[in-house]
Amino acid sequence: MFLKRLTIKETIHAQEIIRQIPFTMGMNFIVDAGKDQEKGNSVGKTTILKLIDICLGAKDRKFIYYDDETKQTNERLKNYIIDNKVNVDLMVVESFNEEDSNEQHILSVDLYPRGKRYINGIEVNQNEYWKQLNEIFFSNFANYPTFRQLINMFVRIDQRADNNKFLKFLERTNDATYENIYSYLFEMQDQVVSNHILELRREIAEKNKEIKNFMSINNFKSIDSVNQKVILLESTIDDLNNQMNILVNSRKFKENEEKISEIKIKYADYNDRIDELLFKRKRITDILTDAKQEIKNTIDKEVLRNLYNETLEAMGELHKEFEDLVKFNDELMNNKIRYFNSQLEKIEEKIVSLEENKNRLFEKHKNVIMLIEENKIDEYTSLQNKLAEYNEELGSNKNIRSIYYHLESRVAELDEELEKIEDGAAVKEDSLSIFNKYFSQYSEKTNGEPFMLYNTEKGFPFGIDHVKRGLSTGTRKSIIAAFDLAYQQLAKDLGKKVPNFIVHDVIETIDQVALKAIINIVNSIECQYIVAVLKEKIQDNDLIQESNIVVTLSENDRPFRN
Repeated sequence: MFLKRLTIKETIHAQEIIRQIPFTMGMNFIVDAGKDQEKGNSVGKTTILKLIDICLGAKDRKFIYYDDETKQTNERLKNYIIDNKVNVDLMVVESFNEEDSNEQHILSVDLYPRGKRYINGIEVNQNEYWKQLNEIFFSNFANYPTFRQLINMFVRIDQRADNNKFLKFLERTNDATYENIYSYLFEMQDQVVSNHILELRREIAEKNKEIKNFMSINNFKSIDSVNQKVILLESTIDDLNNQMNILVNSRKFKENEEKISEIKIKYADYNDRIDELLFKRKRITDILTDAKQEIKNTIDKEVLRNLYNETLEAMGELHKEFEDLVKFNDELMNNKIRYFNSQLEKIEEKIVSLEENKNRLFEKHKNVIMLIEENKIDEYTSLQNKLAEYNEELGSNKNIRSIYYHLESRVAELDEELEKIEDGAAVKEDSLSIFNKYFSQYSEKTNGEPFMLYNTEKGFPFGIDHVKRGLSTGTRKSIIAAFDLAYQQLAKDLGKKVPNFIVHDVIETIDQVALKAIINIVNSIECQYIVAVLKEKIQDNDLIQESNIVVTLSENDRPFRN
């Protein structure tokens, strides 16, 4: 797919075209003809490139008028875009030859906040927009890798600043994802297998992160520390049981163990309920004490008088006299006291009743309870409480250990599955050899020495090395240009559907030798190279045709003409 035309328009009333930029096959220069050539960017040449990126799904639209480096907003441009509901659309076509082109699309985006996205006039949400672009530009119906992961190798635009990224052209992306992306672009292995490998690696990473978080939450650095704790707790529990057995007539205790357990539960329940009622009684007693104190310190009638007068002034008329307010206030406090006195009486009755029931339970089962040796009840109870605490701690640690081993087991299963798939996955080297044939030629022409791409054994999937040491005359950007142009040729040889265009931000650092080499390469292959450039950079270059300059900007003719 090629870029045919970029259109900027106002949509507030009727559509009014602000600017229309036609693109062509081969070189496409967006020229800065401003007076201050040293500063560059002052007339907005990179804005045109950002608009292309926005039409191709870039999320951030505010960087059209916001400078992330200086943290400054062009309020005039921002307000113009919002007030006039400015929209940008990009026409993409299968071919510049109208007879061959049976596919074209209009990608349209509103530039103002909360603006919509459209494909061929139909509004779509952001995810659907990306999904359809993946189908249009890559015929990638599986949507793996995602469109924005792929397009960033063709549109090297950073909405925030100058883009100098090369092989790692995405933000905050792990090596496994890069391997999946390059596997797709270079057809290194079956894409279904590559996607499965990526999913397994993601799940393994998530499970390992889950294990790490689980260890942090439960405050242990090694599962062995949990195992040692379980062993010590079990030993301590055995000791406590032995100490309790010493205090108890063992034979009779065993005979009545079930009965003792039942009585203990009932006895503990009574104690718990009594404790709860005692707490409630204390709360109500405190409330009554405060209420009675409030009655003693009756609110100053002058304060009530001021409140009444302020309300009367605000409302204009009241249906109650001041004396009614005083009476109502007194009655409110007395009602409060009566209510809580009533509640206190009920609680006292419940406490008495529960105490009686508890005492009856003890008297009824005294013979069983007293199986514990005389004067040892307190000691026995203390040991019993400790035993409950240690058992609870033991259960907690066993549960932690069980969850940890379950997570580890899942990681081991995933690792085993991944190893089997990777061992059985055939990696094709042919595409890399084809690519390097072009890359070495183009990099030598643009940079003065040939480079090659190679597979790494682990980590990031690719590395770049010299074919032979020479005297480099180019720059990082000239190598990137050679790389991207070489990929265009590889895609044609593979018959792979990819964007037939390259968009670079600025080429000020590329020297004239490299620039001429790039122009010659672009003119020899069927693709578009779209780039922003200062006018002085391309003056007197006999390789550049007038048709290669798609738009010229200046202080008086900026992208939005405002």
